[in-house]
Amino acid sequence: MDNIFESISNWIKEIILKTVMELKDIERENEKDGFPELMDVETTCNFLGIKYDTFTNHYRYLAGFPKELPGKRWSKRAIKEWLTKQI
Repeated sequence: MDNIFESISNWIKEIILKTVMELKDIERENEKDGFPELMDVETTCNFLGIKYDTFTNHYRYLAGFPKELPGKRWSKRAIKEWLTKQI
C-alpha cells in the first residue's frame, strides 16, 4: 500500500513541477513582448498592430480567430497560434 501512495505522490509532484515550469515560461514570454497573456480589446489591437475598427469589424469574425473569453479578453497564446497558421 505504501508503494501506491508513493507512486501517487511522485505523480502529483511531477504534475505540479510541470505546471510551475509552464507558468514560468508564460511569465518569461510576457516579459519579452510586454503584452499580458489575457488581453482586452485595446491591448489586442496593439498586439496585432491594427485599429480598433479593423479588429471589431473584421478580425474577430475571421474563421478560426480565437474566440472572446469572459471579460472581453483574448488569449495572446491563442492569437499567436492563429497567426502562425496564417503564413
